[in-house]
Amino acid sequence: MILFIIILVVILMIVGFFYIKGSTGNILGSIATLLLLLSMFGLIYHDNNHWGMKEVTKTTQTTIYSAAGGTQPFGMLLTQAFGTNSGNYILMYKAQANDSKTTVNFIGNVKMMNTLDKAATSMMKTWISDEMSKNVVESSKKKANYQLVPNAKNAKLVTKTTTYQWDNNFSKFLFGIYGESGELIKKEITAKVPKETWLILTPEQAQKLQKLAPEFEAKQKAQLEAEIAAAKTPREKQAIETVAEEKQAQMAALKTSNPDAYAKLMVSQMKTLLGIKD
Repeated sequence: MILFIIILVVILMIVGFFYIKGSTGNILGSIATLLLLLSMFGLIYHDNNHWGMKEVTKTTQTTIYSAAGGTQPFGMLLTQAFGTNSGNYILMYKAQANDSKTTVNFIGNVKMMNTLDKAATSMMKTWISDEMSKNVVESSKKKANYQLVPNAKNAKLVTKTTTYQWDNNFSKFLFGIYGESGELIKKEITAKVPKETWLILTPEQAQKLQKLAPEFEAKQKAQLEAEIAAAKTPREKQAIETVAEEKQAQMAALKTSNPDAYAKLMVSQMKTLLGIKD
């Protein structure tokens, strides 16, 4: 509407100064000039400061699931730093427990892939490069991070979105033609995951874990076989086998009776394998 007002007062100004004689024309032209200046000032001030608008923040919270799906007894969130020392990350997770697609913040669902292979790493890094070069201003409004929450049961994705909305109907009437309602100011995403039962890994660390885990199991098996072979008597051999079987049974029982405790134990072992310190 502001544009129509400007056009109208320009017409009135021309009519007043050039087509109406005497003081009436001067008064009309002067009033139109003042209205034109006020309209231009209002338009410029609105463009520069979003005059007539207010900041509105909406917070949503959803449950997220392990990027590895149900293949591991513990949860896994894959992260890739976005920029240098920005505290901003690309996050990979599953939006649903049995989802066939991996979700990446700011992108949405992507084609099903093994989140532990090189494709995940390549996809993340390619998108980061493209996003930063494509729209630096828009990208700078979006931030994502993660937080390890002690004693949490589920992983949550908390999204705070701040946008410009019209302060009142009059402002919308004046400037609404520009379609600025809903313009993004900032978007902050925080993945809050259980500290004890989830791993936060880069794709490179996930690939390394995929390689080290079976090697660790094979090493434990070889160590047990060596101890049995070194036993000097059948009774000593039987004792070693019994202890190993009992330990294996205890772990199987723990996995069934207390999945959280089992996941906590697995996370501790995986961190040791990867050299991750709390």
